[in-house]
Formats: sequence, C-alpha cells, structure tokens
Amino acid sequence: MNKIVSILFLVVVLSGLASAQGLPCEKVASYKIDATLDPLQKTVAGVAVLTWKNIGTAPTSELWFHLYLNAFKNSKSTFLTESARHYADFLARFADDGWGFCDVLSMSASGELFEADLEPRFMRPDDGNADDETVLKVDLPAAIAPGKTVTVKIDFLSRLPHRAPRSGYRGDYFFVAQWFPKIGVWTDNEWNCHQYHAHSEFFSDYGDYDVRLTVPSQFIVGACGVMTDSTANSDNSVTVRYQQECIHDFAWTAYPHYKIAIRTFEHPELPAVTMKLLYQPDHKRYVDDFFGATENTLKYLGLWYVPYPYSHITIVDAACKSGAAGMEYPTLFTTSVDWLTARGSQEPAGLTVHECAHQFFYGLIASNEFENAWLDEGFTTYATSRCMNTAYGPGAYHKIYLNRDGLGIPWTVSKSEKDQRDWIVENHRARGSRDVMNKCSWDYVDRLAYRNNAYEKPALMLWTLENSLGEAVWTEIMHAYTSRWSFKHPRPQDFIDIVNEFAPENMDWFFDKMLNEAGVVDYAVTHIESNAAVKRKGYFGVGDGRELKDDDGEDATFESQVHVERLGDIQLPVELLVTFENGETAANVWSGEEPVKIFYFRGAQIEKAEIDPYHKVWLDANPLNNGKYRRADGFASFRWGTTWLFWLQDLFELIAVFS
Repeated sequence: MNKIVSILFLVVVLSGLASAQGLPCEKVASYKIDATLDPLQKTVAGVAVLTWKNIGTAPTSELWFHLYLNAFKNSKSTFLTESARHYADFLARFADDGWGFCDVLSMSASGELFEADLEPRFMRPDDGNADDETVLKVDLPAAIAPGKTVTVKIDFLSRLPHRAPRSGYRGDYFFVAQWFPKIGVWTDNEWNCHQYHAHSEFFSDYGDYDVRLTVPSQFIVGACGVMTDSTANSDNSVTVRYQQECIHDFAWTAYPHYKIAIRTFEHPELPAVTMKLLYQPDHKRYVDDFFGATENTLKYLGLWYVPYPYSHITIVDAACKSGAAGMEYPTLFTTSVDWLTARGSQEPAGLTVHECAHQFFYGLIASNEFENAWLDEGFTTYATSRCMNTAYGPGAYHKIYLNRDGLGIPWTVSKSEKDQRDWIVENHRARGSRDVMNKCSWDYVDRLAYRNNAYEKPALMLWTLENSLGEAVWTEIMHAYTSRWSFKHPRPQDFIDIVNEFAPENMDWFFDKMLNEAGVVDYAVTHIESNAAVKRKGYFGVGDGRELKDDDGEDATFESQVHVERLGDIQLPVELLVTFENGETAANVWSGEEPVKIFYFRGAQIEKAEIDPYHKVWLDANPLNNGKYRRADGFASFRWGTTWLFWLQDLFELIAVFS
C-alpha cells in the first residue's frame, strides 16, 4: 500500500514541479549529492559536488565549511561542553558508542584558473576550543573573483549520533540533518562560519539541491524538495531522488514504520500546496490535527505576509525521544505528539503551527540564526500566537508535572482559558531580566536568557508594535519586510528601517531599548483616593474684591489622586485611563520615566484607573497589576474565587493520582 501511495505522490509532485520553477532567489550554493544509508553502522557515505558563486565585491582565496555533526564527536566539542553545563546527564545519551561525526575523506576544486586537491584544516573562530571540529577551511590555489564560480567535490562519511538534537537515530528511526559539509556564507567580503553551539542554529545561502539517497528497500523516506525518481536496486535497496531549487539546506528521514497521508491545501487567494505527512503508526488519530495546523499556517501567514512559494511541504511526525521533533528545514518540518499531551490542550496544533511558520521566517527569510536569533524565532513565535489565536482561539491552561522518579502526568485546567500571548508573557515575566537581546546565541548568560531573548521578548515586542502602530500600518510593515527580504538575509537594521519607513515617528528609541536593555516592562496602579473637595472658607481676593466665604452647602466635587509606579527596568510611554463614577473618563499619557507618578483630578469620584487600558503593551510582564478599583469589586473577587476553586479541585485530583 505504501508503494502505491508513493507512486501517486510522485505523479502529483511531478505535475507541480514545473510550477515551482523560476523562484526569485540568487543561487549561491548548489549541491548535487549521492549518499547511502547503512542502518547497522549508523552511517551515511556520500559524494557532494558543490557549485559556489562569489556574489561579494572582493575575491576570496579560501572557502569555509560547517561540519555540524562533529559537535557530537566527543565530550569536548563546544556544543557538548556548553550543553553539559545547561542540561543534566546530557552526555549519557551518547553512551555505548552513540557518538557521531562527519569526516571529509577527500576534497578537490576546479575553477576557471585551476584544478587542485584541497587540504582542509579545522578552525575555531568563536572560542578557540582545540577539540572543536565543526568548522574547516581550505585554501584555493587561486582567488575566486566576484561573479565567478568554483566547483568543489567532497567525499565524506557521516556517522549519525544517538538521539542528538535535530539529527541522529533512535533504533531504526533516522533523521538526517546537518549531515554533509555545508559551505558558510561569504558576506561583507568575509566568511561568516561559526562553530556549532548549544544555543545556535544555522545560516546558509540559497541554491539548487539534487540529492540521490540509497536506503534499504523497507525504509520509507521523506526529504526536502520533490521526489522525482525512485529506482529499485538488485541488493534489496532503493535509490530515491529529490530535487528542489531555491532552498538553503537539505534534511531527510528514513524509517520502516512510517504511515503516509497526502492532502492538498487549497485557497482561492493562494497557490495550492501538496502536503505529505509521515506519521507514527499509533498516531492515526492525530492526522487531522497535523494537516489542520499546517493548512491554517499556510493560509493565515500566506494571506498576512507572503504566499508559500513551493508546490509541496512534508510534515514529519518524529519518533518519540528521537531528538528530532520540533525543527524546521526548507519545505519540510518535524512535529510530534505523545502520551504526555494533555487532553484538552491545543497540541499538537501549537507545535505544528510553530514549525510550519518557520517555512516563512527561516525558509523564505533566511536571517543569521547564529547572530540574530530573534529575527527567526521571535518572528515565528509572534506569528504562531497570531495564527493560533485566529484559527483556534484561547487554549486551556495545561502543564506536565514530573514526580521524583521522572514520571510525568499531563494536567489541563479545563475551566480556564489563556490567550496564546499569555503563555509568552508568563515565560517572559520569569526570564526577562536575564540578559539583553542584542547578542549572538551562544553569548547569553544561560539557556533561559537565550529562550527569552530569542523567542519571548521579541514576540511581545512585535505584538506591542502592532498594537501601538495600528493594524493598517503594521500590515504595510510586514508586507514590505516579507516581500523585500524573501530569499535573502536580512539583519535587524533592515527590519528597523522598514518600521521607520511606515511608522508615524522614528522608532529607533524603541528598538534601542528592546535590543540593548535587560529587564521587563511592568507598570502598576498602586493607589487611588477620592476626597471631598475642601470647602471655601475664609477670605478670597484682594483689596476691594476681598470676600469672606463660608460655603456650607452640598458640594459634589472631589479631589482625587491616582498613583502609578514603574516596577520594571525598561521604560516605555504608556496610557492611563481614569473612569469616574458619573461615567466620564480622563485619558493621560505617562512617559514612564519616574519610578512613581501621581496624577491629580477634580470632579466626580474615581471608580477605577487602568494603565495600558487597551492592552497595547504586551511587553508588560504583569498585566494583573495594571488596573485598580477605588473600592473592592465584589463581583470580580467572586469570579476569581470560583475560578480558583475549580483549579484547586483539579489540583486535588492530581495529588490523588500521584499518591
């Protein structure tokens, strides 16, 4: 049955291949690769032919390459030494010879002026770690001038690590990513080719990929691009060919037990996309969820930003505990679901939407994930919450609790609902003061600082910008950014320039605070008082106009104060809305500079005061202290009290389960 499905899929994608041609990318690094998987030895032997074009303005007489799999070669690599500091028992997964590596067996180059064998040597541009072998350099016998190309042939052997992050194996499940020597990026007339760090991802140029993969015939393969050929071999293996133009990476998976489902995404305003799902045998009940989340992402991000330009996408339901779940590659992404998924939660939709959203912020807009992680993860986290709110609405509060033996119990509070942005605020509140955003991924003080400054803070920053600038201006900004920078490598200033182009004021001050100041935004209304106005008694006026006053009559005028405080480190302008008991309101804008500010009012008694009343500043880490009633709101107290009773009921049930 799987062979029949594969043949049908081949017919569908071949019919759509022509429509995917002519994508508007500058092809810098194109690969032709022949590779063979040995599932017993956990190796992939390959020959790669790279065609690289110098699109800079200066010649280069050297080429730099990433060897990402060497991060798992030994315990002294930069990736593993950093990981061991952040994750307990991380190295244990490589016991019993679960190490991985990428060996360059030979390398030769040919250009207009030369043909030569090359001698690679390892480089350590970031930390000087002599045991790290994730970057290599080769010197060329002659320089490659701007506009010229060089062809490099590389024989390599990669050994896949056991349960490594993003790439490796678990049993007979293989996910093969960052598996071949990948050339760095020649930018600003120098090589940008960082070592592989625990908190960094990737950066590479666009090109065409033509990859032939030979695997045992019982394995089902999924990969970036379109499968254009499948040939049975005499040794009980099969060779499948995948092709795709205008992508900047290539990953693939092989597993005998995948189940296959195929559907088509269709929308009257967007191009059709063939969706291929490879799912685990016991996850059939989640097939609709995987497809639905993918369709929602292609729909909303395609309408809001830029249409997905490829004719196909592959969704991989990664094997449990394989380390491959939750990653993005051009035209392919991984998601997952397991028994710990709490009933009533919105998984696997949330993870699937996030990874599919990376097809736009990473796949199409290829920022430097080493140096500017927030341009990738921050935009994706923002787009995920926007898409989830639109397609699914608020979700139930859920967590997974672990006991002392590491056994997890999923817990969903069915009586609660949280806006998708509330999850981001909750994490940001706990992590926001740990570091500044404007850093390379590996320079953050710890893992939580990386998470906050790559994912949460930038997502809330974008939500704050959207609400502050207004939907019309924000739509122009996002359309301009995604259309101008598709198939390119934007930097933070490129986005800031577009914001300034459309915003009614220059926003450099805002980005300076966001990128270069640690801490959170947190404003609070701390005190309200309304006192009857002091009556007029005594002399008023001067000379002949002096009068003796003694107003004993009724006076409905009150003199009121509202105290607001800046509890966070970062200062932003914020609105204050005061509502009086007669229904009138007064609006003020506070610069937020002072630690404490008192606003004075005269008139009716104050009913309530609200900081950021329209919830524009999603960066505010504690919105619960933004409003205050002059008198206690009994109904609000009752509402919160009954909600907590439901939560306590669920908590007691959870305690009973653990006991």
